[in-house]
Amino acid sequence: MVGIPHFAGAFVSGTELAPDALRKAGLVEKMQGLGLEVQDTGNLKLPDYLPRHNIPPVRNWPAPRMLWDLLTEEARSWLKGEDFALLLGGDCSTIVGTAAAFSQLYGEKAYLLVIDGHFDAVRPTATRCIGAAGMGLWFLLQGRDMWIADTGWTAERMTVIGCQEQPVQNYGVEIVTLAQLRSGDLLDWVRIVLEKIPADAKLLVHFDVDVMDEEAMAAAYAPSKVGLSLAEAERLVTAVVQDRRVVGLEVTEFSALRDTTGEQAERLVHLLANVLSTRARAASSDTL
Repeated sequence: MVGIPHFAGAFVSGTELAPDALRKAGLVEKMQGLGLEVQDTGNLKLPDYLPRHNIPPVRNWPAPRMLWDLLTEEARSWLKGEDFALLLGGDCSTIVGTAAAFSQLYGEKAYLLVIDGHFDAVRPTATRCIGAAGMGLWFLLQGRDMWIADTGWTAERMTVIGCQEQPVQNYGVEIVTLAQLRSGDLLDWVRIVLEKIPADAKLLVHFDVDVMDEEAMAAAYAPSKVGLSLAEAERLVTAVVQDRRVVGLEVTEFSALRDTTGEQAERLVHLLANVLSTRARAASSDTL
């Protein structure tokens, strides 16, 4: 387990406090109590200075790029071992650095499964300032060679699950919307998505907590009345993470500043511990 305490891609602070808030809420102890062996390696050491501004086209640039370059180096060691990696962000622009590292490790066997209430692929434009948190997939697919180095990612190896609506431009990425998830059995959709991925693939799962509605997760960076319930989110993430091809789970967009009582952190801790303990039990039964 490692924390990535940043808000380089966000407008306001809050997500940089998430890793320590989840620790304070008992994440390590909860996982250990469920029989998991946990190694907490602390937080990623960020540069002493990360610019902050509202100048178009990308808010705080080059702070996001500085974070991604650091993550591309550091995350390779987190994602290459036999141990499962739990990465605690941070705003959701984290995905660019971790996905770049993942691609370097596994090449065309690397697949990205994004659980998110939004399709974060906004294109930078000179007339407005947008945070990199809303642009992650665009940078991976469209921003290569100019904004970031070519990471090798292609749309065919990405899937986004849980979007509130189908985007006008999806850049070829397969998207399963919230409405689709609720049109049938949620687990059937997970099965369909996973069956399309090659048997020898390696999967990185990005879990943006804003896939849940505000009743379930009021401490999301941008809470919404639309989204999965807490039970639906746990069911979805559990079904995905049980797949033995999953190497790591990245959790983003939890804003500790919105969680004045600590209750929201405890909810997320409970969800994550249940997800990972279910994965461990499934793995144990597979070896029997």
